[in-house]
Amino acid sequence: MIRAVLISLCLLVVIGSFVLASKFQKPQKSSPPPLPPKVLMIGDSLSVGGFGEAVREHLEHEFGRQNVAFFASCGSSPESWLQDQPVFHTRCGYREKTPTTDVYRDYENGRRPPAVATPKIETLIERYKPTIVIVQLGTNWMDQTLSDDHIRAVLARFVSAAHGGSTRKMIWIGPPDSSRFSKVQNRIYQLIQQSVLRGDPMIDSRRFTRYLVGKTGGDGIHYNRESGEAWARHVIASIDQVLAADIAARRKLVSNR
Repeated sequence: MIRAVLISLCLLVVIGSFVLASKFQKPQKSSPPPLPPKVLMIGDSLSVGGFGEAVREHLEHEFGRQNVAFFASCGSSPESWLQDQPVFHTRCGYREKTPTTDVYRDYENGRRPPAVATPKIETLIERYKPTIVIVQLGTNWMDQTLSDDHIRAVLARFVSAAHGGSTRKMIWIGPPDSSRFSKVQNRIYQLIQQSVLRGDPMIDSRRFTRYLVGKTGGDGIHYNRESGEAWARHVIASIDQVLAADIAARRKLVSNR
């Protein structure tokens, strides 16, 4: 009988200590979620049209307009955006949308749009401080007789500039299928793939596109709105996959601190 009473008292003491400990224990603070990425996207004439609009609208929906800066310059290639090169004035279309600007220049009733100076990527990196840079360039190299060494040198400077400041990752959207440049598009792809940093994905747009003159477009290069938006849906899915993995990695890093 006495032994049972002693055991009961011991149990009460143990239970009481757990209750008191839990009562006065400070609640664990949950780690704040990571901030949404700040995205800078630049492109050529393919981004001036329906493809670029679809991608931009998706990025703004996902991360907020205040976190997205979008620039597209018709006729541009990577060197057009570099600070050490002459200013490239596009004369066939320009699109810019940022948290504070909204500019659109394109052909109207067959009239050429006014010339617009293409901004420099170093300036854009400094101004918008993106964590993610998305690049849609390369098509305008396909009709030029540039050497591999020249393209590699331009790409080295461009990739270095894109990774300036707070940029963590660059996503390169490769050119879509082109019936006009079918013999050279593989060469441009190889040069870009060899130049991007390890860990920076390149989206092969040829997997999602096939240029059919009269159906997807009329010049063997540019996609009409319907075909451009269809291409964009596949690219958006690829971008989402990359950014979801990046955000998950950042959350894990924050929670481990």
